[in-house]
Amino acid sequence: MRLAFFRYFTAFIFKAKNRQKLLILAISGLILSSFSLIVLQSTMGGLQKKLMERSISVLGYGSIYFSPKNQDQIEKVKSFLKTHQFPFTEEYEAELILKHKTYLTPVIVHGINELTFIPDFLKSEGFKQAVVPLDIAYKLELLPPVNLKLISPIHVDSFFEDIPRSQTVTIDRTFYSSVPEIDQYHMWVKLSTVQNLVQSHSINKIRIYHENVLKALQKEFKNEIQLKTWHEENATLVWALKLESFIMVFLFGAMSLLISLTVVSGLLIFYSKIKNDLSSFWILGCSLSRIEKTHSLFLYSISFFSVTVGLILGVLFLYLFDHFAPEIMPEVFVDRKIPIAITFKGISLSFLIPFLISSIFVRFSILQFKKDYNLLDHVRSIS
Repeated sequence: MRLAFFRYFTAFIFKAKNRQKLLILAISGLILSSFSLIVLQSTMGGLQKKLMERSISVLGYGSIYFSPKNQDQIEKVKSFLKTHQFPFTEEYEAELILKHKTYLTPVIVHGINELTFIPDFLKSEGFKQAVVPLDIAYKLELLPPVNLKLISPIHVDSFFEDIPRSQTVTIDRTFYSSVPEIDQYHMWVKLSTVQNLVQSHSINKIRIYHENVLKALQKEFKNEIQLKTWHEENATLVWALKLESFIMVFLFGAMSLLISLTVVSGLLIFYSKIKNDLSSFWILGCSLSRIEKTHSLFLYSISFFSVTVGLILGVLFLYLFDHFAPEIMPEVFVDRKIPIAITFKGISLSFLIPFLISSIFVRFSILQFKKDYNLLDHVRSIS
């Protein structure tokens, strides 16, 4: 019997001569809502994921900070990492000033031990003395190979009346990470160069280049070491990306809200047209509760079906776009082909937001119908 009711309501909406076009428009709107949500979340998520991957490939998944006095702890961590063959770099990081001719710029210098491990972005074209990003090269108007001077304001030689120490370094080449925060303020040199400048044979950081290492370190050393993940070190960027995603979902959730208002209008008109048929079902012996449950289930099913169709169409569109779309972005963009990242969270939000909003308004329409229309009074009025 329930299937017969469903066929009747479906035929009335889509095939009847007096079919309600506003309700068909609302169904199309629900399909568009879930389609838009999954497409936008996947494309924006792909762009954000690519940005994070580029930054992590340079800065690693996390860093362990040490005091120069904790040499025993450093050796203990290094021994653990070497035993498990985890990729890491021994590093002395310092905030210095880079000078070329009359140009000065602050830089974060990473002195790495080239004998243990070299990250892929340095290994690809070789690493001899020093590497600077292309943005710093433009800023200082330098063309490798060239000699520059590293100046440390916090390390001074009192013999020369507290003059800041300096070290000459040869820039072998430049590179471009496509991450502005890295390209404008970071450079990489041999560990011995920084150690000579600060006059210390220790390191103050170990940088991790494998995600699973973080969990292993936390399990092994717990609170004995100061470990910061990439997300903790770049908390501002992570927060900005989350805010961007939230605003995007909020705006499209508001669009679903407006479409659901159309659902209410369409359903109220739909009820006014089928009230005679519902009265007939009641007269023929169908209980009021059965009629209410059946048409309520049908309306919720319409919402579920509409949102599901939009979601399926969205995933299909993303698959085709990812595999067959040409490079549509100009050459100045890093990602000339828009990256796609379909996640379970994105699919869930794309389904739940329009479905829950539409369900709320469907429920409101059902309650409004029960309040405004009494089948017994309607039969009496017809008689």
